Amino acid sequence: MLFVILSIVVYTAKISGSAISFAIGLLACVAVIMMVAGFEEKFGRGMKLLAKYTMPIFLMHTLFAAPLRSILMKIGIENAVIHVVLGLVISFAGPIIAAWIMKKTKWLEFFLYPNKFVKVNVILLNKASKKYL
Repeated sequence: MLFVILSIVVYTAKISGSAISFAIGLLACVAVIMMVAGFEEKFGRGMKLLAKYTMPIFLMHTLFAAPLRSILMKIGIENAVIHVVLGLVISFAGPIIAAWIMKKTKWLEFFLYPNKFVKVNVILLNKASKKYL
């Protein structure tokens, strides 16, 4: 709540400066973290699902959001609310569905989690790197 109040005050007073922007950004991050922590008890299963698919979401969200935005613009939908809501939905749902399909096909899963398939002997790598130093 403090973040919202300070944001409105800074915006209406037309205060600018990198220190103020940094402080408000930091306060926004803290607010989001506190909000998520508060929702964890109520929405624990949903949070666990998102946590499970963090890497696929991180890697693929743009692959789904950018084409959606282009399609919406081409068909003439320019409402920002529609873009944000649909963009958020596709940015989470698309990568989760893609990761679920990739998990069913092992050779596709390699692109998300290569460490599951490529075993590297760290001891041998350390010895080889010392040889060349």
